[in-house]
Amino acid sequence: MGNSKYSNRYSNEFKAQVIEFYKTHTVSDTVSKFNIGRKSIANWCIELGFSKGCSKFKSDFKHEVCQYYDNHTWFETCEKFAISSSTLCQWRRELGYRNKSLGYNLYMEGLQPTVQKRERRDFVMTKMENGDLKGQIVELQKVVNDMSLDNQWLKDKLTRIADAIKTMEV
Repeated sequence: MGNSKYSNRYSNEFKAQVIEFYKTHTVSDTVSKFNIGRKSIANWCIELGFSKGCSKFKSDFKHEVCQYYDNHTWFETCEKFAISSSTLCQWRRELGYRNKSLGYNLYMEGLQPTVQKRERRDFVMTKMENGDLKGQIVELQKVVNDMSLDNQWLKDKLTRIADAIKTMEV
């Protein structure tokens, strides 16, 4: 873990204090207050599992770029949306899009084995919606069963009436 001479220079409590301050302030403010380097802050964030989340692009835009790339080359996509190719690859990986560059043919999807996409924060609501839909399916199945029982009862009743009419005629 880095140079052994400097690896234990700061205590874990100090590192945690710096990161807590950094959560609500800029890097420049943190550097000037604690008199430490930017790289130290970045390393401590990684070490303590904190991510500031400074993406300037919205999720809708990322999806639009990834979907555009499905039908265009990476060069066309990067030029049109003014992003780097590594950013495009990162977004596709994060959002669960398949990687075209590995020879996967998007137009032969029916012949490919199904691959489960990784879940992302944008799709958390779908689990709740999935549960609601399952509940609605159960309710509809009950209604269908009740209707089929009613239908059978009516069918039996009509059959008895028809039999009664036949016996009266004879």
